[in-house]
Amino acid sequence: MWKDPIVQEVRKAGEELAKKANYDMHIFFQNLRTNEKKQDYRIVSRN
Repeated sequence: MWKDPIVQEVRKAGEELAKKANYDMHIFFQNLRTNEKKQDYRIVSRN
């Protein structure tokens, strides 16, 4: 079965982020919000 390399890369990145958060979803999303605040570009929101 063919595996899409982009999908594999995204899954690998997600797994690495989850591992850094010790597979705790609260910490996982807290880390994402922290990293988002560090970015120098405008983030679009639905609100």
